[in-house]
Amino acid sequence: MKFNIQILTLICFASFFSCSSDDEAPPKIIVVEEEVIEDTAIINLTSEESNEIDFGDVVTNITSTRVFTIHNSGNSDLKIANIIIPDNYTIDLLTSIIPSNQSKEFTVTFTPTDILDYTDLIKIESNATSGTASIIIKGIGVNSIYDGSVTLITQDEVEDFAKSGYTEITGALFIGNINNFSPINSLASLNKITEVGSLQVISTTELEDLTGLENLNVTVSIQLLSNSALKNVDALLSVTKLSSYLSLLSNTALTQINGLSNISEIGDNLRVNNHPNLINLDGLANIITVKNKLYIENNSLIENLNGLSSLQSVSSVSIRYNAELYSYCGIKSLLTNKGIGEDYFRPRFNRYNPSSYTIEDFDCEKMIPDGIIHSDTGYGISEQKDIDYLISNDFHGIDGGLIISSENITSLESLSFLKTVSGSIRINDTALTNLNGLENLTNVAQIYILNNLTLSDYCGLSPLIVNGSLGENLYPSSEPFYTVDNLYNPTLADIQNGLCSE
Repeated sequence: MKFNIQILTLICFASFFSCSSDDEAPPKIIVVEEEVIEDTAIINLTSEESNEIDFGDVVTNITSTRVFTIHNSGNSDLKIANIIIPDNYTIDLLTSIIPSNQSKEFTVTFTPTDILDYTDLIKIESNATSGTASIIIKGIGVNSIYDGSVTLITQDEVEDFAKSGYTEITGALFIGNINNFSPINSLASLNKITEVGSLQVISTTELEDLTGLENLNVTVSIQLLSNSALKNVDALLSVTKLSSYLSLLSNTALTQINGLSNISEIGDNLRVNNHPNLINLDGLANIITVKNKLYIENNSLIENLNGLSSLQSVSSVSIRYNAELYSYCGIKSLLTNKGIGEDYFRPRFNRYNPSSYTIEDFDCEKMIPDGIIHSDTGYGISEQKDIDYLISNDFHGIDGGLIISSENITSLESLSFLKTVSGSIRINDTALTNLNGLENLTNVAQIYILNNLTLSDYCGLSPLIVNGSLGENLYPSSEPFYTVDNLYNPTLADIQNGLCSE
């Protein structure tokens, strides 16, 4: 409403100094007009998507919610008389009063009943004098089965996908990204998903467990890779069989894998590698078949393979770098029944490294003392890194044999820490010129040196041969020292008599 107020001011001035009435001035009249400000209510609608409300895909008969905001930037109350909303959408309030320069949030829900596009407008009936009184609202009703693969990298993406209500994914569910660390910390909202082809959880930094996946059956493959906070996989108890691989790699906080205890068959490789805090393999106790290769590598706390006691068949087995592993009794039945298809079994760099023959007929477990590395088939040195491994782990003795064989080997001086070899030492086909570095050996069963075309100096063995123990407990017919096809081929007596080099 607009109106004018006229203020009339009469100013009269009479001059008492005038001599004549003709000198009197007429009164002056000044009119001042004041304008009253117009009442306004200016409406504007916004949402999380700024200019529209977008529900995305929502499974039919599943309810999803969004929030939008009505702003009043006018100077008087905005009175909302009604909100017109399309079918399949509902809203928590239909009327409201929004004071000047204030806002109010409204919650709208979407429940599609058919597989179609529900794009329309929300319209506001009010006393607004200007502004925008409508907003686009979008949502698509979809089938409960997602056709394809899904990648979720952020927590917001996890929550948004969960709101869609999908119960199955025909392809893979990727959580995280191999190229970047992911801050995802919870999968709880994914609890409606009951089946996926493949589950990949990769490079998360805050995800401590897989809570939310308790109802999930994975049919093809599982990979858990480089999840630095992941402590357990308890939520995977619904998984029973994989047509492809199961791969657990470099989950540094993982302490147990009991959530895998209902899996009975793996159609490709099984890998459990690089877990410094994993205590045991008990979660694998029901696995009967691994159709390709089994890898148990670099799990520094595992002491036994009891979790593999049900395993009946596997293509080949690699068990390496498990520093505390001393018991193989869990796979004795597998070996006895010839369950390894390629008959390839060679444990290395574990506390105890028995051959399949030893496990089957003699000792399936043996506690090796600290500082001693064990190998039934002989510890092999073919390059410097093999020596570096012994040094880095403070080994000073070998329970078993030592095989030094490669033309890459030109010096043994870095073996000066080595004191005992309970089996034989074999040195062949190297580029050595001398055996310096073996001076600290005190106890060796046998020594074979052959086909080292540049080797002429054996003086590094003199302390062992003259003052140490060489050849104890050998059969009478066995030779403790043997050389052939080297540049110089001394006998044991030659070295005892000081003829250690040529």
